[in-house]
Amino acid sequence: MTPSQIVAQLKKWGIKYAEYKSWETHNRNHMGKWGPVNGFMVHHTGSDSKDQRELLYSGISGLPGPLCHFGLAQDGTVHLVGWGRANHAGSGDPDVLSAVINESYGANPPVDNQSSVDGNARFYGVEIWYSGSHAMTSAQYATLRKLAAAICDFHGWSEKSVIGHGEWGSPGKWDPGISSGKMMNMAEVRADIKATLGGSKTPDPVPSKPADSASTHTVVKGDTLYSIAKKYKVSVDNVKKWNGLKSDSLDIGQKLKVKAPATGGGNVASKDATYKSVWDLDVATPPKGRETKENPTWAPASILRGLYENLDALTKKVDELSKKIDALGNK
Repeated sequence: MTPSQIVAQLKKWGIKYAEYKSWETHNRNHMGKWGPVNGFMVHHTGSDSKDQRELLYSGISGLPGPLCHFGLAQDGTVHLVGWGRANHAGSGDPDVLSAVINESYGANPPVDNQSSVDGNARFYGVEIWYSGSHAMTSAQYATLRKLAAAICDFHGWSEKSVIGHGEWGSPGKWDPGISSGKMMNMAEVRADIKATLGGSKTPDPVPSKPADSASTHTVVKGDTLYSIAKKYKVSVDNVKKWNGLKSDSLDIGQKLKVKAPATGGGNVASKDATYKSVWDLDVATPPKGRETKENPTWAPASILRGLYENLDALTKKVDELSKKIDALGNK
């Protein structure tokens, strides 16, 4: 698409937009290829700031702008900040690119496990103005659906030409996020884009489940037990146990359980007198300097819960640091 063609598409789909500076000619074409463009990639900026136009237009030290083609504000306005090659996608997985080009995958593209293809040359990119640690606004999501539909409509693509940055292959990426470190369920997003392309005007709520909330995974070309376990944040041993696998071999189309089987209502342990005496009431002397009002007796159940909460918080910090390191690596 040319600048005038994307503006025409925005008007056709009734998308509120604004033009920023010299966006029509602002690009990184002198640094590499632009095209053929094969898809549309969705990002979050990592910030809830109300005006991120200059950041996306000019970039940051070591990562010059434009950082995308579209900035999507909290009120649903699309800001045009560049056209041509932009520093948004980075390197990604050739199997994912092939699946997007051919639109030949099921609910989700193949698990990304390589970073060897130049995504900046092959994708349009939108940066949605929010941190990713919570849902985007309803106005942003409604416009995202229409923006994706406008692009797909022009090229004759289906919703399967739309992916999240976290599906592309850049290590540590999880955008667009729904909670800290958790990517939105892009299969649901694509289903909503499909409905929009089909003429649905009913605004769907922003999907609230992260990508790893699925309970099963269908094996596609390039999948390994390791890549699947990594995608759903479980261990290879558990995937094998839950599916009764005796080896590491997989078949395309095979359905795998990727969450622990239900326990029949959650009755993992009944709180009888023995349970309470061991887990709730057992008294231990706190280590010196670690006394707490919340758990003065250091009862085991509270200790375990505290360990989990601290580990969860540490994991989120590691994810945030990983994202910053990746950004520096993509200079």
